[in-house]
Amino acid sequence: MSIKKIIEKFPDFLWLWTILATIAGLLSPATFLSLKPAIKPLLGSVILAMGLTLKGSDFVPIFKQPKKVFVGWLSQYTVMPFTGFLVGYLLLLHFNKEWVAGQVLTGACPTGVVSNVYTYLSMGNVALSITLSATNTVIAPVITPILTKVLAGRYVPVNMWKLFLDMVQVTLIPVLLGITINTVAKKYVDKIRPILPVYASLAVATIVAYVAAAGHAKILTLSIFAILALIIASIIHLFIGYGLGYLIANVSGLEIRDRVTISVETAMQNSGLATVLAVTHWSPMAALPAITYSVIQNILGPFVCTFYRKLVRQKK
Repeated sequence: MSIKKIIEKFPDFLWLWTILATIAGLLSPATFLSLKPAIKPLLGSVILAMGLTLKGSDFVPIFKQPKKVFVGWLSQYTVMPFTGFLVGYLLLLHFNKEWVAGQVLTGACPTGVVSNVYTYLSMGNVALSITLSATNTVIAPVITPILTKVLAGRYVPVNMWKLFLDMVQVTLIPVLLGITINTVAKKYVDKIRPILPVYASLAVATIVAYVAAAGHAKILTLSIFAILALIIASIIHLFIGYGLGYLIANVSGLEIRDRVTISVETAMQNSGLATVLAVTHWSPMAALPAITYSVIQNILGPFVCTFYRKLVRQKK
């Protein structure tokens, strides 16, 4: 396989890199614990990489197709946080109340970067997907802290102001900086664009390795039932996201490709962001729902893409 092919395929195996990073962090915690000061900047660099793939014109559909964008926002910030609370309360509260907060935070975070790729593979509306990813990242610093406080505040302390400031630092500023750089220095950005997904995958895996290392003592004592609860919660959360995202778009009268796009955008979460915020505000244990969700969405996502491709072709 050529180097180019390896670079193209590398992000497809984020689920594998996440699992390997978790194992590495658990087996050799001392190797990764020293990375603590670099975790927020590392996540910020991932969001910057996302910003480098965007340009000002990606926001034009907000004004040309406001209904589609609004439906995408509505689906993202209702279905995912409230479903996160529901599955967290029903399946995870018995094991650890921080897991409820972690599941809520995972659902309240903006769309994952990989959603644009999955939308393309699903034959969805890629332009709408990019617009939703970009705008979700911009508005998330305001919406995510509020939703987290409302839904998880009874289980863990939630400092909305600090959460807002953290999200501004690691999401809003980097993504706006990335868009600016891509606008003024596009020819240079084009040269590094192919390796950005690889870098983002490695950075997220490194963050996961640190989280596993920081919480290794407690993580290694988890029962098989606790681990199964995390996995089942993420599977249910993911598929409710896909299903209700599609249903909301359908009820809103959107055509098939837009329905598929909003379904994917709703379900695919920025679990790397949720991981860092959970560790920063609570503990490494609180980040386990986000890590689990990352693995699950990247294992099952390609199968959903195949299903949606067939659906779009049938509707044509």
